[in-house]
Amino acid sequence: MTSLPSHTTLSAAELIRRYGCGEREFEQVSLIGANLQGVVLHGIDLSESVLMQVDFRQADLRGADLGWADLSQANLEGADLRGAILTRADLSGANLRGANLEKADLSLAELSDAVLQGAILPDGSIHS
Repeated sequence: MTSLPSHTTLSAAELIRRYGCGEREFEQVSLIGANLQGVVLHGIDLSESVLMQVDFRQADLRGADLGWADLSQANLEGADLRGAILTRADLSGANLRGANLEKADLSLAELSDAVLQGAILPDGSIHS
């Protein structure tokens, strides 16, 4: 029997500081409920991370790897997720209103109860 991976808990300030120093790989971290509103995190790797209820409003996450991440109940309103990898991400109950998901990989992502009004979808269409 294999155990679940252990997640390192980071504060929003620590993540931003380390990103500013050039670190881009933060696989399997926990940032539950963190406020990352308006941050620029191009190409960050948060795959397999626990990002439940994180406030990513207006964040710039272009090219981010969020594959297998738990983004349930996260606020991604107006976030720029162009080209982001969201493969198998849990976006259940997430607010994606007005988010730009153009060319994002949403394959097998869980979108139950997600709010998508006005979001730009991977194919460039706008969700009504």
